Amino acid sequence: MKKQKLLVVILFVAAITVSFSLLKTDGAAAAADPQATANQIIALEKSSVEAWKHKDKTFFAQFFADDATYFGPDNPYLESDPKVNFLPKFEQYAEMMKYTDFQMYNPRVQVYGETAILTYNSNVMATFGGQPVNYTAKVTSVYVRQGNSWRMAHGHESMNPQAK
Repeated sequence: MKKQKLLVVILFVAAITVSFSLLKTDGAAAAADPQATANQIIALEKSSVEAWKHKDKTFFAQFFADDATYFGPDNPYLESDPKVNFLPKFEQYAEMMKYTDFQMYNPRVQVYGETAILTYNSNVMATFGGQPVNYTAKVTSVYVRQGNSWRMAHGHESMNPQAK
């Protein structure tokens, strides 16, 4: 019986050691491979749209850096302090703005150590307050690595002028 317990403990410690070494290797590989980091940042940005569609407030609580800022497409002011100014009203915002389609074009990620800058063009189809809204935009998202996670530190979305 003691031998079985000892064997279980040894296997458990070995599994934890292997798991931590794999996590460390994956982080080192991502740092050494800019394309892997770019893919991760682009996927995270797309996940934020899906989380919005599904009204996933928990996602956004982890997505934003604590001191994140944002320039929205129709707000002339800098939005800040997401835990105070965004998350408490998230359900209202998600109900007001409903994505029906989101496309990302020409994504480019620039990585500078623990900071990644994503720029892209977007095409958005949505309803805002029940009214259809379709627009194209230029978007910049700045991510910072905090621990093992990339978190958005700043976002900026500018609508393109409507074609005439």
